[in-house]
Amino acid sequence: MDLEFSIEGDSEGYVQFECPYCESEFRLMAGEIQNEEEYYHEIFCPYCGLADEVSNFYTREAIEHAKELAMNYMYEELNKAFGGIAKKMNKSKLIKMKWKPLKKINVQEMRTEDSVEDEFECTSCNKHVKVLYCAGKSNVFCSYCGVDI
Repeated sequence: MDLEFSIEGDSEGYVQFECPYCESEFRLMAGEIQNEEEYYHEIFCPYCGLADEVSNFYTREAIEHAKELAMNYMYEELNKAFGGIAKKMNKSKLIKMKWKPLKKINVQEMRTEDSVEDEFECTSCNKHVKVLYCAGKSNVFCSYCGVDI
């Protein structure tokens, strides 16, 4: 089963990520990270410079959103299965089955709100990252190639 969902970027097209190591939040341009010509297996944290798989940089909110969508899918499949079983059993005069369908979770669309982060462009790969530069960090690493911007 493949579960796909989208996250609407901010007004400039940036989507939020979170480092699994230092837990700092940063933003990448959606059109760059989801580029069909260049697939990124791993990215770098612009704050600490450590790399990991892209999926490990998803925010807690994105992971929770995916879990809610997966739960709804599971509820839908269980409702179909038990609904069919109940219909078949209730045709019999010997056995009756009472069944109450599971209610789906109300899942809101994910969107990235505008923020005050500074935008940086890497001179090596020309990709963009948004970070809170005033967060006490003197270096900003490119999330795509890892160089110090």
